[in-house]
Amino acid sequence: MMVTDVSGDLTIRVIEYGDEMMLAHNQEPHIRHTCDFQVSREVLSGKSPVFKLLLMSNFAEAKKDTVTLKGDKVTTMDIWFRILHAVHLENVQSTPLEEMWPMVVACDKYNLDIRDLNGWFADWYEKKDRTQQTPRELLYPCWIFDHAKGFAAATKSLAYDCVGHVTESNPTKHKELHLPSRVIRKPRCGLFTSYILSNSIHAEQVNAAKGRLRTVLHRELFKPNECLLLARCSCKETTLFGYEKALYRIDAWPLERVAQRHSITAILDCLDNFAFEPPKEACIDFCQQNYKEAVEVTQALTRSYFDGLCLDCMDSSKPKTGNTDLDYWRHNSLRERQLVRGCRFIHRQPTWYFSFMGGKEERDHYREKKSTTPTGGRDRVGVIPGEAAHEA
Repeated sequence: MMVTDVSGDLTIRVIEYGDEMMLAHNQEPHIRHTCDFQVSREVLSGKSPVFKLLLMSNFAEAKKDTVTLKGDKVTTMDIWFRILHAVHLENVQSTPLEEMWPMVVACDKYNLDIRDLNGWFADWYEKKDRTQQTPRELLYPCWIFDHAKGFAAATKSLAYDCVGHVTESNPTKHKELHLPSRVIRKPRCGLFTSYILSNSIHAEQVNAAKGRLRTVLHRELFKPNECLLLARCSCKETTLFGYEKALYRIDAWPLERVAQRHSITAILDCLDNFAFEPPKEACIDFCQQNYKEAVEVTQALTRSYFDGLCLDCMDSSKPKTGNTDLDYWRHNSLRERQLVRGCRFIHRQPTWYFSFMGGKEERDHYREKKSTTPTGGRDRVGVIPGEAAHEA
């Protein structure tokens, strides 16, 4: 018997099943674990409409002292019962990461408020040794439990350290729980979460940020080239070849090919080994540049460019009115300082931009609507949010 409430008037018996398939339609799966919890009928009824209906209505369970819940995880319900009864949880860091998904499943099943878990998860995040977890695995828990610091750290790590397309990871059987394609389509704060039926999803905004990092890196490394291409001296070809050869030697050039095999962080680390001096006879006007300093500036600018996605900016830029036109123009009228003012961590403009969650569909619908009107047209739509920033 697990005593959640010493004065509790109800026993909840949780029967946890194994993952084995049922042998026949009328046969239950293998019972892995059974545990009784002493809880308060009033507390559970006040926190969950499902428990209220079960325990306070004309159902047979309302007259019983022991109610059985089948198919739930014992550890999951133990945590939920303690949180609902405001009981302090010891050794929260001992909870495995894989437990986060069943916690959300129970939230949906019993119509609980997901926000009740935010403080518990924040405590877990600070105390847990996360070296064994990957950012891909932390994406969904940090998002669903509204942990701004953890979500920013995970998305930043993926943008800088991931090779190839960024995806999330779900180590459980609950594949219906995942991030929406733009990390926006499912409400994080509500009495229950809605399922999105798909087995794999791509974090679109993180991939966009990753692509932008590659663009910034390429732009900065190309600046010495641009200067040499405009030169009229006879030494420009030798100097240009020497500069690109130095980048090629450390596996940092050509960037289009290198970026397919290495992460942004790996390429920046390779640039630590950059060494090139123009020929002594090279002209001062164009060829005698400080190439080492140019590469160091590139490294510093790229490393500090993106701070991860901001949950607060995401919430601020979500559709609010339900009217496509009003939501579109509302975002156009917002200024960066208006969005970042209430953020839980300090970040730069690119994080604000890539955290825009107004919805590609809303923007596309707006453009399509205007293009079909007699006085409309794409030129009348103006600059669409999400295009101008790439020109910066």
